[in-house]
Amino acid sequence: MATTSAALSEVRANLWERGEFSFIPDRDLGPLPGTPGTGVGPRVLFAGFPSDYSLAFLLALLEIDDVQVVGLLTSPGAHEAILGDNALSRIADHIKVPLLRAWRVNDEHTIIDLTRLELDAVVMASFDQIVGARALAVPRHGWMNVHPSALPARRGPEPVYWTIADGDPIAGITLHRAVPKVDAGPMLAQRTLRVADADTSGTLTRRLSRVGVEALGQAVSSLLTDWPGEPINLSNTSYAPSVGHRHLDDAPSAVAALRLVRAGVPNMPAWTIVDGHPVYVRAAHAGGPDRGQPTLRFADGEITLDEVSDQCGCHHNLISCPHRQE
Repeated sequence: MATTSAALSEVRANLWERGEFSFIPDRDLGPLPGTPGTGVGPRVLFAGFPSDYSLAFLLALLEIDDVQVVGLLTSPGAHEAILGDNALSRIADHIKVPLLRAWRVNDEHTIIDLTRLELDAVVMASFDQIVGARALAVPRHGWMNVHPSALPARRGPEPVYWTIADGDPIAGITLHRAVPKVDAGPMLAQRTLRVADADTSGTLTRRLSRVGVEALGQAVSSLLTDWPGEPINLSNTSYAPSVGHRHLDDAPSAVAALRLVRAGVPNMPAWTIVDGHPVYVRAAHAGGPDRGQPTLRFADGEITLDEVSDQCGCHHNLISCPHRQE
């Protein structure tokens, strides 16, 4: 039986009403009323953040029949909101399981906490620590990671951003066994889709989450039955490094600049100078202005800035954000 309640159903519905998903780990829900019906079966831990992406997979994991979610794990250093009440803590309280805030997942204290839960498996979706061999060995059937790229392409922390920024025609999401190396374990399931011309990182993340959620039940079943998975060919891999707010003026062309704008929304918008002040760009189009908006010129044409903000919109949300690349 799945872990269900009217409150969880409402949270799930509200999440999927969003037109775009963010990786920013700052979501809160408010207290969740009622008492859920709890799942039974293999004991599974979820590891992730209070972000749209993570929540999509946590909520889907709770829906799987014959799986019992017995705890949540998160990483406090990613955002100050993780130390207080947030979407993960609200769900943990609602389903009456512990929320482990682990600064270092491989520390002895964390391994002891994980061992006490008598875990069969762990499912990760956007967890920012590399899990070492000792922690990986705690659950009977191992750990699974949900990575938003078609591995072996775009290993690393920012695959959706680079998929948009580099103009990839195809995006993917991979559910794979975790090993003590970044995005390298054997695949349990993988889905791909075509990138739309108008996709932002937010809309593409939502679409990838949808097809990933649809594959989650199959992948969890494969994990729990000890299917080894399909090895990833690391000789043919690419890596997607972390990014900041990139300077839009440095784009080599108008086409590339428009991709940078779409790649930055909503997590890490590109920036430029308007009227002597830095602004973060959330929407733009090719060609001249319709109503006197600011423009940027490149060798292959100009772009018009349709929506700008003096707030960066990432987890710092500052005018002079430390993530802004000069």
